Amino acid sequence: MTDAARIAVLSDIHGNLPALEAVLAEVESVGVDLLVLNGDLADGPFPVETLDLLHSLGDRAVWVRGNGDRWLVEAFDGVFRPTGGPADELIEWAAGMLSREHRDLLAAASLTVSFDDVPGLGSVGFCHATARDDNEMVLVDSTIDHFREAFAASEEETMVVGHCHMPFDRLFDRRRIVNAGSVGMPYGHTGASWALLGNQMTLRRTGYDADAAAELMSGTGMPDLRAFLDENICETPSDTEAMDVFSKVREKQLRARSS
Repeated sequence: MTDAARIAVLSDIHGNLPALEAVLAEVESVGVDLLVLNGDLADGPFPVETLDLLHSLGDRAVWVRGNGDRWLVEAFDGVFRPTGGPADELIEWAAGMLSREHRDLLAAASLTVSFDDVPGLGSVGFCHATARDDNEMVLVDSTIDHFREAFAASEEETMVVGHCHMPFDRLFDRRRIVNAGSVGMPYGHTGASWALLGNQMTLRRTGYDADAAAELMSGTGMPDLRAFLDENICETPSDTEAMDVFSKVREKQLRARSS
């Protein structure tokens, strides 16, 4: 249950502090009662500054766990198992920047959060990827059966997710799934994506100065920074490119589950 009439959903910030600051400024201008931080918050160029800013939101913020947040906690604790992917070095670097307080903030985040009576929307659940797995890939073209299985553990009329960095809004078996997109690493468009709930669901996009952000990030020491800037700040992958990559990830995950 929540008394919040307006909820902002910020997902996949990935330590992009300039994008986060721009979104928070717009959030304040439209007026919200609650912010849901929907996972993958700090694994990027500004892990410490991002978590400090989010922590300053206090009780207005609800924290949801993403796979990147879990990996940062594991790396901080010395138990992270490398995935073999390009994010491994970044996870280790970012975790090395964190304090115990930062680690505990991420560790306390929930896999799912739900509210029973959001004005205009009814029951709404929030998770980073799916209700059963913080790293499961669902996309706008995923099958009804996949959605049913992935969200069988939840009963909310609407589920708000992130993870694939591409905003979408679709129905599955009389339920609604909305992807809020990514604040820090959007695919298919420029600007920072987020969602606003208030009598209806609105997918929002906030612009910010990408050149200034890139210059600021250039002094961070983030591993593989040039690629991050070229692919996520100065330019962004198209939705077609992202769908092609993530469809392969999804199929690999589904094969692993079926076996």
